[in-house]
Amino acid sequence: MANVSGIVKSARKIMRQDTGTGSDELRILQLGWMLFLKIFSDKDKELELMDDHYTSPIPSELHWDEWAGDDEGMTGDELLQFVDRKLFPTLSEIDLSSGSRRAVLVHEVFANNYNYMKSGIHLRQVINKLNEIDFNNSKDLHLFGQIYETFLSELQSAGTLGEFYTPRAVTQFMTEMVNPEHGETVLDPACGTGGFLTAVIEHLKATASSVQQREAIAKNVRGWEYKPLPYMLANTNLVLHDITTPDIQFGDSLQRPLSEYTHKDQVDVIIANPPFGGVVSNNNENNFPQTYRTKESADLFLILMIHLLKDGGRAAIVLPDGSLTGDGVKQRVRQKLLEDCNVHTIIRLPNSVFKPYATVATNLIFFTKGEPTKRIWYYQLLCPPGVKAYSKTKRIQSDDFDDVRDWWDNRVESDYSWSASIDEIIRRDFDLDIKNPARLKVDNDKNAKDYIETINDDLSEISSEVKEIFNSYFRLSEFKVVELGSICSIEKGQTGIKKAVPGSYPMVTTGEERGSHTEYQFDCEAVCIPLVSSTGHGHASIKRIHYQSGKFALGSILAAATPIDCASVSAKYLYFYLNNFKDDVVVPLMKGMANVTLSIGNLKKVKVILPPIEEQEQLVMLMDKCEKLRNTLAKSMADSEEMIRAVLGEILDLDVIHNA
Repeated sequence: MANVSGIVKSARKIMRQDTGTGSDELRILQLGWMLFLKIFSDKDKELELMDDHYTSPIPSELHWDEWAGDDEGMTGDELLQFVDRKLFPTLSEIDLSSGSRRAVLVHEVFANNYNYMKSGIHLRQVINKLNEIDFNNSKDLHLFGQIYETFLSELQSAGTLGEFYTPRAVTQFMTEMVNPEHGETVLDPACGTGGFLTAVIEHLKATASSVQQREAIAKNVRGWEYKPLPYMLANTNLVLHDITTPDIQFGDSLQRPLSEYTHKDQVDVIIANPPFGGVVSNNNENNFPQTYRTKESADLFLILMIHLLKDGGRAAIVLPDGSLTGDGVKQRVRQKLLEDCNVHTIIRLPNSVFKPYATVATNLIFFTKGEPTKRIWYYQLLCPPGVKAYSKTKRIQSDDFDDVRDWWDNRVESDYSWSASIDEIIRRDFDLDIKNPARLKVDNDKNAKDYIETINDDLSEISSEVKEIFNSYFRLSEFKVVELGSICSIEKGQTGIKKAVPGSYPMVTTGEERGSHTEYQFDCEAVCIPLVSSTGHGHASIKRIHYQSGKFALGSILAAATPIDCASVSAKYLYFYLNNFKDDVVVPLMKGMANVTLSIGNLKKVKVILPPIEEQEQLVMLMDKCEKLRNTLAKSMADSEEMIRAVLGEILDLDVIHNA
């Protein structure tokens, strides 16, 4: 048996030397497509031997063994050109006429991903390392599955990908409490990297008593994911869990009108951590009944999941505190949940469970559809003794839920558990943010020492983020200088700011905040550039340039630059480039004496440094990390102010003055 852990460590060490995979994030993504193809290709050959009617969708010369299996085979520029110019283009345009689900899977993975490595020599070295793992050996496969899980856990702190990973301890606990049974259909409509799906698969495997039950697992466990990178990682994850053809649909769950989901779409169990803190794009809120329309993704997903459950179906979902309270649409969503379903349990998690990706307060909500709620039980989960807060190095563990497990079937009120009747909840206008009536201070008021420890945590996080930026730094392999008008269509806004009628579409103006309008002008990704100086009086200046996606209106004193070919130009890259270098490349083209303006003609002449699309995407990831660091620094400044006040307040007790 191979030393799987050592092989993977060696592969990652090689990737660190490559300019294209300098960050954990990019190494995970690079390893993702390589592992997917190797495992998929090996399985296809096995299927062809076992089934005379099966034909692999992968052309014979592109099977892993044909071009990568020989350790002395292609390397250097020859290998790099083969992967970039032959492998990816061919597999992304694979023939789908057969209707094969496996063909669709290959197409979707390679049409939406890249080869990030820049050195063909490094690429060959990584390939040779992966060839040392025998994925047809069950022990090797099992060991690698465990290692792959640690890769996915790194997403929680890997730049912009943290939203796609739920800690394994959380997925296991939720699956255990919902207890999916054989023959039941299970769905995660926002499956990310497949954490809930694999938890369900392992749960069902442990109780399977026949070959038929094991084979049925693949058909009954389903996922939906709308972003290509987690979609690829999820499929690889399920293949590593012995699912030959994962049933994961590629697409946005919210993009389809709710009325189009019929009885055949309903399932027995839903386990999910739907995106929260986000705003839906493309006016997907209009796919829902008027009374529940909102831009907040978590609330729309909750309505969708209620609709997708069969009567008697069970659900366990992660929801932020913001979904438990609030009026208007939020209140109506909660009312529907309580009237259509029996919400029997809410587990309140420490704020730090999803740190460092997110620090918002979250809850695990358990409910059954088909009967109204009569009483909700609450349980406040605390960090274990000696752990003040979860972090990148102190993640939540399965054992941390042991007290909840003991309480689950024998519910009594305690310092950490309480309940509320539906009558009380109705009096609160369906507000579910109910505090423990025992008034236990789970999070004591912070004293000076607490703030000092918080600052110390901030500094640790800042150090980690600086390291990530350092590791992600790279230099362009090549670039060209082009004019903005040659790579973008540029169109002036049509909506007068004062004439805008508040509506459902965001409206981009020169201000930092978005307005709204009843009509939209664009439906795309675009960079929005002011055409009028922000200071006037003969002085040329631009305060900010905006990035906007989806359907939106645009103020008449701005212009939108939209990439002509999204396969070669990233709108997000253009945003970072133009916004940060506006004083160098945009402002000098503004003309006028009193009223300084930027003409469309001059805007088209703006010079743009344009690297290959892969490096544009890499630079966007790096800039996202930089912005994350900036936000952490701002938080640290705020914490420092509170610390100063707390220290002074404790040393110089003002009660002395009041009592004098």
